[in-house]
Amino acid sequence: MTKRRPNNRLPTGANKSLGNSLRNAHHKASRAHRIGKNDEDDIDNPAFVEKESIHYIESITDETSLEEFLAKAELADRQFTAERDSFRILDNTPTIVVPSVLDIAENVKLQDEYKDRLKIPRRPPKDAWEDLEDLKKLENENFLQWRNDLAALQQVNGLVLTPFERNLDMWRELWRVVEKSDIVIQIVDARNPLLFYSMDLDDYVKEVDPAKQTVLLLNKSDLLEEEHLKMWMDYFKEKKIQAIFWSAIENPKPTRVDEEEEEEASMSEDSESESTSTATMEQDSEVLTAETTSSDLLIRDSAALIERLKRIGMIKGVPGEKQLTVGFVGYPNVGKSSTINKLVGTKKVAVSATPGKTRHFQTIHLDEELCLCDCPGLVMPAFAFGRDEMLLNGILPVDHMRDHFGPVGLLMTRMPLNILEDAYAMMLPKEGKPSPLSLLTCLAFVRGFMSSAGIPDCSRAARLIIKDLISGKLLWVAAPPATTSQEDFDRITYRETDTERKQKGQVALEQIEKRGLLNGDEQRSKQLDANFFGEGVGTAHVKGVSRGVTKKKDGAKKHNNRNKKEKLRRIYADQ
Repeated sequence: MTKRRPNNRLPTGANKSLGNSLRNAHHKASRAHRIGKNDEDDIDNPAFVEKESIHYIESITDETSLEEFLAKAELADRQFTAERDSFRILDNTPTIVVPSVLDIAENVKLQDEYKDRLKIPRRPPKDAWEDLEDLKKLENENFLQWRNDLAALQQVNGLVLTPFERNLDMWRELWRVVEKSDIVIQIVDARNPLLFYSMDLDDYVKEVDPAKQTVLLLNKSDLLEEEHLKMWMDYFKEKKIQAIFWSAIENPKPTRVDEEEEEEASMSEDSESESTSTATMEQDSEVLTAETTSSDLLIRDSAALIERLKRIGMIKGVPGEKQLTVGFVGYPNVGKSSTINKLVGTKKVAVSATPGKTRHFQTIHLDEELCLCDCPGLVMPAFAFGRDEMLLNGILPVDHMRDHFGPVGLLMTRMPLNILEDAYAMMLPKEGKPSPLSLLTCLAFVRGFMSSAGIPDCSRAARLIIKDLISGKLLWVAAPPATTSQEDFDRITYRETDTERKQKGQVALEQIEKRGLLNGDEQRSKQLDANFFGEGVGTAHVKGVSRGVTKKKDGAKKHNNRNKKEKLRRIYADQ
């Protein structure tokens, strides 16, 4: 008698049932037969027509050379044949180069020379096409020409372009938002606004309709000091750019000025003298005036921003009976969806840390007078100093980072090392200038980021630092060009820190130096070769007197086994 087969707990098949799967396959085959049979009669019966699959738009910003070649071939409608037995060996050895101050200054001059060629793709005019096929053909031709122009711009020695959007469907969403909106708001990161700001987008909005207004909304402005906001506001007024400083977070962190005011208030409460109380009242009045001055620059309330947008619409001359449409455009993860959710008061738009969450433009009617339009995140072409800067600004995904020493080395040139020591409670070696290897090794050792071989995991430590920089835990703010130097601007950002916190990493630093973990791969290989190929020095030892053999009892252990391996300190008496 055979063993009974147990019943399957989970049903099989696409519809969780084998019978349903067979029936669906039969219906699908019969439907395909009917469609093929009646194809010659041009019968367009809804029962016979297959439903079109849903097309999701995906953002494509960073492509390999092969993917870029195939995408251009598809746009040009060209076909190629494979060529065999022809190959070339490429060198994949990465080089770490941190730009100096002189290199950055020369690169800025080069960027100003070619900034007029940095454009976004345009939609073909309405009088240039008649039907949908002509429109798609013109869009593909213009988009291919735009990509070829950017490729030629990348060939200029010294210019580095950021990854830009390579999916035509994403640019179609931008065109729809610009045509629909009365006011186009470009949202950028306030810590480095010129990297995310596209001047050509403002020009394109004026080309579509000269009556449309453009506004620059600087999100995450709560991370900046009041002196930073004033300098950037003066810069935008000089360039005639309408800028608004905004914070989309609900519970902002207290600034350094607020913390000092709280400390002064607590000290004044402890004192009992009348003079101290009078001084406290004067300080409170100064704080109120400072807050009113800061509130004119930084907008935290959603009602104030809505009122500001409506005033801009009145200046534009939008009729009162017509609903004002405001479009939000910008890079992924700069706060477009968060800004809309704060203006509405509820979560109307999905927010995610992964770029590309918004795939289609969405319209939200705030009230009878205002309508908000959310555009998918677009990575527009811009100039940068390299991939290291793109990683530090969150343009490239941190989890896909391969070289982790380059971005950290660039950050060490921008941020004082004592800020990093205080932020992670560690201490760097004082001999010589600390390298990115020593910084990442100390951080990985303090946090316990160790690999399976017992070596500090520097890549994990680098991802931690860069993610903290993007989230705002570590702060670096770019200075407005031609107004002040970056060194003077950094003196406002970084204050003197408490030196007592640096002593927390002293023990960990001693352990790291004792184990030789700060040595690079080249130094480790040299040390290994020196130990292996070095001339050994012979030493003499005195062997101890062996004890007499004792009489073995029945059932006792064999302690005097001749083949048993003994420790050297037991064999040699001088050990």
